[in-house]
Amino acid sequence: MAGTDGSRPIVLIHGAWHGAWCWERVTPLLNAADVPWVAPDLPSSTSSEEAGLPEDVQVVERILDDLPGNEPAVLVGHSRGGLVISEAGAHERAGHLVYLCALLLQPGMDATAMLGADVMASLDFGEDLVSSVRPGMAERLFYNDCSRRDAQWATDQLTPLFGGGGVDEPRHAYATNPSTYVVCELDAALPADRQREMAGAADHVVTWPTGHSPFVNRPELVADLLIGLSTGADEPERSRSRS
Repeated sequence: MAGTDGSRPIVLIHGAWHGAWCWERVTPLLNAADVPWVAPDLPSSTSSEEAGLPEDVQVVERILDDLPGNEPAVLVGHSRGGLVISEAGAHERAGHLVYLCALLLQPGMDATAMLGADVMASLDFGEDLVSSVRPGMAERLFYNDCSRRDAQWATDQLTPLFGGGGVDEPRHAYATNPSTYVVCELDAALPADRQREMAGAADHVVTWPTGHSPFVNRPELVADLLIGLSTGADEPERSRSRS
C-alpha cells in the first residue's frame, strides 16, 4: 500500500454475494490519485467453511492492525458491508465510515425489513444458511441501471453467502466515528426511502442517481468521494451531537 504522505488509507468492504472484484473499476482511480487502499475478500463470501459477521470483522481488524503509518483509515461498506464497518469501526485505526447504500442498523432495526420486496424471493437457500442469488435476478436487483454487458460482468462473479454467525453485542461505531451515508436513488435491493431512514444516524448524507452498484457503472462517483475523504479535502463537519 503506497500513497501520498498524510493521505488516509481506504479499506473497501464488499457486500453480500460479492467480493473484492467489485471495486476493480474504482481502484485504478484511487491509484491515479496516489490514494492507498485495501480490498479484502470476506470469508462469508469466499470461505469453504462456515463464516459470518464475526469472521468478516476479524479480517478487517487484522487489516487495520497491519496498516503502515498512523493515519485513520476510511472504511467503506457496501450493502451488507455496512454491518461489517459498524463493528470494525471500533478499531483504533478506523476513522471515517462510508455507508454506500449500506445497512446502517440502529438499535431495534431489522435488516430484512430494510430490503426491497423482491430480495428474499430472489434467493435460493441451501444447508447451513447458505444463500445464492437466483439466475436472472441479480441484474434487476443490483445492476438495474447498468448496461447489459456490465451487469453480466458482475453477475458472473457472484458467489454464495453464508448468512449465519452474528455478534452478541453490536458496537455501532457510527455513534462515535464521523460518517457519510450514500443514498442511491434507483436502488432496487435497498430502496431509497429505507436508506434515508438508516442515513438518519450518519453525520453527512450524499445522494446519487444510481442503482445498488455504482462501483460498476459510476466508479468516478465512488472514487471522487473517497479521494476527498482520504486527502481531507472533503471531510464533512460532524453535524450531530454525540451522547
